[in-house]
Amino acid sequence: MGLNNHTITKKLFLILAVLLLPVVVWGEDVKIDGINYSLNKGGATVIKDGSYYGDVVIPEEVIYEGTTYRVTSINQSAFSGRKLMTSISIPMTISSIGKDAFDGCTGLTAVYIENLTRWCRTTFNNYSSNPLYYAHHLYLNGEEIKELVIPNSVTSIAALAFYGCTGITSVIIPNSVTSIGIGAFESTGISSVVIPNTITTISPYVFYDCIALTSVTIPDNVTVIDQWAFFGCTSLTIVNISEGLESIGECAFAGCTNLKSIVIPNSVTSIATWAFNGCYSMTSVTIGSGVKGSADFPGW
Repeated sequence: MGLNNHTITKKLFLILAVLLLPVVVWGEDVKIDGINYSLNKGGATVIKDGSYYGDVVIPEEVIYEGTTYRVTSINQSAFSGRKLMTSISIPMTISSIGKDAFDGCTGLTAVYIENLTRWCRTTFNNYSSNPLYYAHHLYLNGEEIKELVIPNSVTSIAALAFYGCTGITSVIIPNSVTSIGIGAFESTGISSVVIPNTITTISPYVFYDCIALTSVTIPDNVTVIDQWAFFGCTSLTIVNISEGLESIGECAFAGCTNLKSIVIPNSVTSIATWAFNGCYSMTSVTIGSGVKGSADFPGW
């Protein structure tokens, strides 16, 4: 059956309406207000450009040809080699930062964020994906964080979240937190930390090279102090280990040159190689009954 004139006119109208819609090419790379983005259905990703310098402010969203895109990630190597960048402002919409995103950004002196909970959840792909690797100072809504209080809304702290932030002098972690990622506080300036009883594992490298840290109490529920957890904490003089700990990982306290004594409770059954290597000031060691024989205790 042939089409009548009304049907033909309606179809032509629909075709014309579709042709007049804005054309969006997914994955299209555009530059908006000096920042390069790759646009896609999930939002906008910050990508590499050779001209980033000074104070760079990433917005929460961008508008391109009438369409609004939420800025959700920073791509790998996006800012790599940009030595003239002095600060970076990262919105709470960013959930992941790619490998080497800030590699070589030696001019960075400050990182500005809007939401601490969101920052604790950000995925960092390696050390130089975190701008704190060079900047060392973190600002929340314009004020530098020195005494870091993790919000009660945080249940886990991402790996490398505060890596290299020497501006932080203390950390309080609430009972809402059940896990702390690898290297989360590595090479920070903390002199004290409160670890909640909700933590069961002290992750690898979590306090590695915290040279200002003077004392730490391992709470009852912690069963594992993983490898290299407190390596190089040269100011550490007091470690209180509660009954309940079961294992101490490789090089966990190695290089803690001012640690003078340690009491290992009966619950500990495993102490890995070099757990206390380089603890040259150690004068008193009490080993619980759980560790059997020298073959099971290669910690020194």
